[in-house]
Amino acid sequence: MQMTDPLVNAEQPTVFQKLLEPVEAFVKEQNHQLPKPPNQKYEYEDFFRLLIDYFVSGTASLKLLIKTRLNAGLLTPELGLRPVPYSTCQDAFERFSPRLFQAVFQHLLSSVSFKAVPELAALGTLYCIDGSLFPVISSMLWAEYTTNHQALKLHLCFELNRMIPVDFWVGSGNSSEREALRTLLAAGVTYIADRGYLSFQLGHEVCQAQAHFIFRTKTNLVLTVVESLPISLPTQAQGLFSQLTDELIRYDNDPQGVLYRLVRFYITHEAYYLLTDRRDLTTFQIILLYAYRWQIDIYQPYCLLKCVFQVAERLTAPFLAIGETRYATGVTLPTLCDPHRPTRRFGLGLLPDVH
Repeated sequence: MQMTDPLVNAEQPTVFQKLLEPVEAFVKEQNHQLPKPPNQKYEYEDFFRLLIDYFVSGTASLKLLIKTRLNAGLLTPELGLRPVPYSTCQDAFERFSPRLFQAVFQHLLSSVSFKAVPELAALGTLYCIDGSLFPVISSMLWAEYTTNHQALKLHLCFELNRMIPVDFWVGSGNSSEREALRTLLAAGVTYIADRGYLSFQLGHEVCQAQAHFIFRTKTNLVLTVVESLPISLPTQAQGLFSQLTDELIRYDNDPQGVLYRLVRFYITHEAYYLLTDRRDLTTFQIILLYAYRWQIDIYQPYCLLKCVFQVAERLTAPFLAIGETRYATGVTLPTLCDPHRPTRRFGLGLLPDVH
């Protein structure tokens, strides 16, 4: 009698099913609660599944996916994707509110455990923040940039503790990075940013909001040294920096007269002035946390935005043209699958008014 291996005969879930698993029941319940107009032929659940497949499949455009693969019967039935006219899919962007995707994202955040970097846990909640420009279609008139070009500026908060984006705000190409930080401020968070963010007023407002900052500053601001602090560096880092100082200072032109901490040093011929309100960190921790700011530059251009702005260009301008809006960030595949696999990120939709 031939024995069969139950593991071989057991139905194995596809990768796509595993991706949807953390949110599938939630999306089904959303779909169930939505009103069903008599003439509706395409449901929210179908639309959601199609978008996720588009974002993760690497297809050049959604139109191409629908017309040359989905409706031509070239996709495997296990994906559970129903054929749909492209015009119906376009209409779905207006029919299904972005708040549905917002709810999915919030559900995912509350139900999935993100791996944290244990070495950073003792330093508090750490957000890198930066703004990046991205060209958009000329019909998006609110996205002002130059006389002949339209652009968006994405202001992204990237949490170092878990190495994930946690919030972002989208404005026109001329939107202010300082105003974006004011919008995103949260108590207890240390914000790490480059030179464009610092102003005397913003530094005061960050402290008033019970948040903290580590900002690189200009080297030509007039200041008074109040106290020199002991410098703490690990042995391995002793030769990396020259002219290193750690001091409590006041800027002469600061109307608030706030006492800050300034770490100054050179790497080869480049001067770095790092200003912070945190006195609990060592000299080296301040330098290291600023160095980690580059994680946000690694993340932004090549991951989330490649997908999000493809949606803006290929689908419909009204999808983005809703004024200066705050959005929840995309979701990472390692969140849904094995966190040790190579990272590839995709958006779950553009979501307004997310905190």
